[in-house]
Amino acid sequence: MRLRKDVNVYLFDPTRKYFHIVIEMENVPGALRNVLEVMHGIGLNVLGSFSSVDGSARLGVWSGFVEDDEHTAWDLKQRLGASPFVHDAMVVESRQGFLVDGVHFPLAFNTGTRAVMMGAKSLANMLSTVNEKFGTGGNVILFEEGRTYGKDLGEEYLLKLGADFILSNFAEVVKLYQALGWFRVEKVRFDPAEGKVVVDAAESFECEGVESRVPRSHFVRGHLEGMVTAWLGKPMESKETLCAAKGDRVCEFTLTPRGP
Repeated sequence: MRLRKDVNVYLFDPTRKYFHIVIEMENVPGALRNVLEVMHGIGLNVLGSFSSVDGSARLGVWSGFVEDDEHTAWDLKQRLGASPFVHDAMVVESRQGFLVDGVHFPLAFNTGTRAVMMGAKSLANMLSTVNEKFGTGGNVILFEEGRTYGKDLGEEYLLKLGADFILSNFAEVVKLYQALGWFRVEKVRFDPAEGKVVVDAAESFECEGVESRVPRSHFVRGHLEGMVTAWLGKPMESKETLCAAKGDRVCEFTLTPRGP
């Protein structure tokens, strides 16, 4: 099953009235169900939502975009706040059908690391511009930038997950790339004895919609090399052995320990 993960940024339709609801509630079983039942009783149409909670925290947060023509922001705040599980509620009404999430900042991964979102196509165009302006020199820049980023992120995951867990669950941990929207992880082969890693990346943002006579994934390849170097604790060398920009079905990255 393939499901898209939507992030609530904004809504716009001048013929409709939207609300952004942010609820701080007790972190106990049944709290979210109670709040959703209250919203169902009001007749709210939920258009998108997310929730977050620290497992050890007393309170959690539910945030969502909803549509409703019959109530005011004050009405909704009062009715939601009446739930015994709700600690506080914030309700923001759209203006002329435009609703933007002006509540949450900074954006962060659930690991606590601050994040910045960019459109995949725009980022790919930025990387392509470097390639076009600087040629092979630009490719080196993209690779090194990706490698630095990958090594930093790999060390962060290493600290949180531990080397033993990563080595024992290597293919599963590589799915972090898919969770972050970089590419769909089609297959991972990891040989601990040789230290060899092969990753089949489908629909990679760097190569999607691009045609090239040579492998094009300089940034992603560098990122993988930096990430795997951090995880395995030894310098790795990477090659893009298949590339979707060349017409191959996937981008295949082969990583092996770097020679002396």
